Amino acid sequence: MEAISVSKKSVLIVGGYGTVGKVVSGILAQDERILPVIAGRKGYRAEELAGTLQCSWRTIDINDRESITAALTHIDIVINCFSGPFTHFPLHLPEICARSSIHYMDVSGSYEYSERFLKLNDCAVNNNATLITALGANPGIPGIALVNAAKSFEVLETGKIIFVLGAGLEGISISSLKELKYMMDIPAVVWNSRQWVKARLQNSKEYIGVPFEKQVYMGLSITRDLLIIPAMTGIKELSFWSGSQNTWQGLLMIIGLKWGLTKTERGASFLLNLLKSMGKHSGSDALIKIDVTGISQGRHLRQTMQLHCEENYATALAPAIVCRQFIDGAIARPGAFVPPEIVPADDFMNRLKSYSVNYSETIESVTEN
Repeated sequence: MEAISVSKKSVLIVGGYGTVGKVVSGILAQDERILPVIAGRKGYRAEELAGTLQCSWRTIDINDRESITAALTHIDIVINCFSGPFTHFPLHLPEICARSSIHYMDVSGSYEYSERFLKLNDCAVNNNATLITALGANPGIPGIALVNAAKSFEVLETGKIIFVLGAGLEGISISSLKELKYMMDIPAVVWNSRQWVKARLQNSKEYIGVPFEKQVYMGLSITRDLLIIPAMTGIKELSFWSGSQNTWQGLLMIIGLKWGLTKTERGASFLLNLLKSMGKHSGSDALIKIDVTGISQGRHLRQTMQLHCEENYATALAPAIVCRQFIDGAIARPGAFVPPEIVPADDFMNRLKSYSVNYSETIESVTEN
């Protein structure tokens, strides 16, 4: 294990040699102010990537408190890219970070995990640590982008978030399927009439444009970070939709999850292989589209934002950007948060556009009926 330079901020990347973690590690290794520390249960894999990036590595078992404590020695920031399902997973890592005054962030999409995570707020405040969960492509980026868009309106009327996953599922694992099953079990709601309610329409098909040149089947969904958006923005209506580029692949995934195929490793493996075979000639891209309407300077406007890039790359960009915001001093408030509460949205979006992503933004007048 190499010694850590005191002139740099040491960032422990848990799962740093995995699909998302490897991208995070590569991005941060290019910043001269940061020393990535690659970590995971498989020391040989951590050491291999660390050798390539010329940085440090450590072993860590996030189920074992002693292993966590040892791995956090001389660490300033932790990015958890754990590839398994966060739902029902222990909070050992963020809790020990909070008690040790270490900033922490993860890419969890779990509603249940977020609810437990946010209860670490008092501990984090008392120890001057900042903890952020749900910081990925979805959830994460959409909520931040929506809060940023809200700044363009005096009155924010409606917001619709769409997240579409490409048919190539190279980055999807058995653990990812299990988490998708947990997420699917969360009742979908929309914000309307100053409350979260069950919508009459639960699914739809919609043409959303490049790169998905056909109608996309989408289902109504919800993520924990969106619950705070109405209070932050005053928005009157808000909904979140997710879907798949390949309709048949998406339907097969839903059916397989509802049938409980992820309850066993054999069933989950069968479903995953079948899904991947349906998308073997397609990309693993993702599209985030946000439509908002409101009043700005007396005009009724619609603003549309689209972000398109490889899904794992988008997931990795979110914590990598926020890590740099920490180092630049843009984030300094202690506590436990979901991204829209704590991440400086305008700064985040400006940094996001500087990476290899396809981003577009349009504003047009809304015709009054």
